[in-house]
Amino acid sequence: MLPKGQLNFIRSLAVSPITLHGEIIGSLNQADFSPLRYRPGMDTQLLEQLAVKVSICLSNVIAHERLKWQAVRDPLTDLLNRRVMEQVLRREFDRARRYGTELAVVFLDVDEFKGINDRYGHDTGDEVLKWVGNRLLSMSRQSDVVARFAGDEFVVVLPNTGADRAYRFVDRLQTFFLSTHLAHDGKVIPVSVSCGTATMADAGLTDAISLLKKADERLYQSKNSKKE
Repeated sequence: MLPKGQLNFIRSLAVSPITLHGEIIGSLNQADFSPLRYRPGMDTQLLEQLAVKVSICLSNVIAHERLKWQAVRDPLTDLLNRRVMEQVLRREFDRARRYGTELAVVFLDVDEFKGINDRYGHDTGDEVLKWVGNRLLSMSRQSDVVARFAGDEFVVVLPNTGADRAYRFVDRLQTFFLSTHLAHDGKVIPVSVSCGTATMADAGLTDAISLLKKADERLYQSKNSKKE
């Protein structure tokens, strides 16, 4: 980026490509007020070496950031993974208890997910999980935390949320999935979810893990009630 009003003062320019994995991703541009500073036929070895060093530095930074991303994300859905979700939940639980605020957790899974895999194949099952994860993100607030727990199980942490708002959130989720089917590979796949909800107001909760377990228990109560 050139300083405002300085473009007309440039008399010579050297442009060196910056590459990543063999592809040009940008350029290193050096300009001068002298028309003789950069000119055709001059030795460009030092400029080329500088561009290579910049490319290597960028490659290292990108690789480091990718490792950091992979350490906290589920590789299939790109949601936060279980380990990070539990860390966040502990932090939110301690904060809610310290300041007397509300906190809710929704534990959910995909109904008859094994049947989806058996009928449509595991590739389609993966698409279902990614679709559910995306829907959870789009229907959550920016302050909420959405994570893939394991298999077809997901967890949504809802800070500053009491029971009424948590159950309204669950109603919106279940209504959406009941009314909207996944279209994939020429097939229309019905997907529904079961949910269990727990809040800080529930009795007997001593820590973040007990809050999560309570939501998990209610998830299985919900699933069992569908079988009756």
